[in-house]
Formats: sequence, C-alpha cells, structure tokens
Amino acid sequence: MSIKNQHLQPREVIVRRFFLCIIVGLVLANIVGVGLAEAQQTKPLPRIAYVWIFNEGPSAPFLEAFRDRMRELGWIDGKTITIQAYDANGSQERLAAIMRELVDSKVDVIVTACTPEAKAAVKVTNTIPIVMAATGDPVAAGLATSFARPGGNVTGVSAMLLDLSAKRLALLKEAFPKVSTATVLWNPGRPDNKPEVAAMQAAAQTLKMRLDSQQIRSPQELYDALELLPTTGTEAILNAGDPLISSQSAKIIAFADKYRLPTLFENRLFVDQGALMSFGPNFPALHRRAADYVDKILKGAKAGDLPIEQPTKFELVINMKTAKALGFTIPQSLLVRADEVIR
Repeated sequence: MSIKNQHLQPREVIVRRFFLCIIVGLVLANIVGVGLAEAQQTKPLPRIAYVWIFNEGPSAPFLEAFRDRMRELGWIDGKTITIQAYDANGSQERLAAIMRELVDSKVDVIVTACTPEAKAAVKVTNTIPIVMAATGDPVAAGLATSFARPGGNVTGVSAMLLDLSAKRLALLKEAFPKVSTATVLWNPGRPDNKPEVAAMQAAAQTLKMRLDSQQIRSPQELYDALELLPTTGTEAILNAGDPLISSQSAKIIAFADKYRLPTLFENRLFVDQGALMSFGPNFPALHRRAADYVDKILKGAKAGDLPIEQPTKFELVINMKTAKALGFTIPQSLLVRADEVIR
C-alpha cells in the first residue's frame, strides 16, 4: 500500500464516523423529541374551577378579568390550563354538590367569588387550594386564622373594610344633605355583614341620621322588604356586600327608580346597571389579584402560607344619567372627586 493511501484511510474512517455520529444523533433527537411531545400531550392540564353561587351573568366581568390576568401570566385556557366556571343558581344544595364534584374530580385549584362559595369549599376539602377572589372577612367567617398567616388551604383577597361602610353613608349624606332616614339591605347569614352594618349604624349616629336595616336571606325576603319600604319613610337605599343582594340588583334599581330614591352600593356593578352611586374596591381588579395567587400556587406555593390581601384602591362611581332621569342634583364637590362619572 502506498504512503498516500495509508494517510487517506484513517482520514476516511474519521469522516465516516463523524457523519455516522451526526445521523445517529439526529435520529435519537427525533425519537426523544417525539417522546417529549407525546408526554406533554398526554399530561393533563392543570384545572381551575371558578365558582359563583348565583347565575354566572353578574360575575361575567369578574371572571373575564380573572381569565385576562391568567393569560398575561402565561396560562392560556385550553393550551396550558383549563378554566371552568360553575354557578349554583342561588341554591346552597347545588353549591355543595358542585364542590363535591370538584373534589371528586381532583381539580387543582378552586377559585371562589365570594364568602358563601369559600365556606362551601372548605366543608369538603382541606387539601385542594382555595383562592378567594372578593370575600368578606375571612377570619370572622372561619376561613382563615389570620390575614398574615391564613393556615389551612385558603388564601386570596378580602374586600372587607369596615371604614368603607361608614364612608358610603357619609358620601350619601354629602350628596343629599336633607336625607335623614336610609335603609341598608344586608344578609344576616353572612358573619361579615354584621360588623359592616354596625359600622354604618355608628356612622348614622354621627351624621344624625336614622338607619333602618332590612335582613335579606332569600330573594323572597328581598321582595317583601321592597314592598314594605314605602311605608317606612326611608329616603335612600344602601347595602352590605352580599352575592344574594347583588343577584337582585335589577329588582332593587327598578324599585329605587319608581320611588325616586337615591342608591349607594359597594359594587360598581349596580351603577353600570343604573344605580346612582357606588363606592368600594374595584372588583375586577380583585379578581386579577386572585389570578396572581393561582399562579403562585401552580408554581408550588402553599395556599396557607400566602397572606390574604385587602384592597388599597377604591373608586367612587356616579351615574349622572340616573341622576338626571330622577331629577337629582349631585354637588360639584362630589363630582370632581369621582373616579368615574357616567354621562
């Protein structure tokens, strides 16, 4: 064999081995890639259940805010996560059944719109994380041991601030100085409604007003209360936050329009539907914060270790369309402080 051939033979072997390694590597990479893709396809997506005790209609803006924030955080419904909404149509029995179904199906996180849903959830699970989106006082409701260290499997956002209840009555008095008697609609079945009403009663004494209270435990009790109100001499209507009362917003607003009564609620949802004023936290923003909690939990955080937040920003919304229709004059001093004026 020539010297030339002796030098070429090892080089050809090296080249052949090099290309063989590349081919084998590509084949293996393809096999591994297919395997990973199949594994990703077969691995179930995390499931999030959003539960509302009444029909989904009133909570639609809140649910959409939650979904939007989840998308911003990279959780795309149907691709990287599954978000399913449930409503109990006002039935406690149906709500309990929904929670049992969610526990049986091993949902990853339960998001509750208000206090009743959270209380129904903790009755059936102490392991599945529960994120409150806009509850009342979670400690008074027995859902958490404290705001700083909730413990257990519950965390989220509380919309409960007693100062706001008193502030709403003060805003009503500022808008209508001649009003001397008002009525608050509240649900005694909610432990956090009681301190709210007590704060409003204390504020009424300071403002030299009479504040009547109407206890609402069901839609029928609301209808009965509205029939009674024209005989009580009430001059305005307020509420303590409760999903039962929120679900009957159209009925309350129609009544107030009929008797030309000013209204001031804790949720701008009422104003969007025609009520006169609202003052309270931005509830879609609270649901966006709830999405942040879900994101942390899906990434490994424990619900009981995440402090419960309270809102720090509040909005005063005034519906001037309603004011004009009912013949009300809203002071300019109040209009300039409003976060939004609907005209």
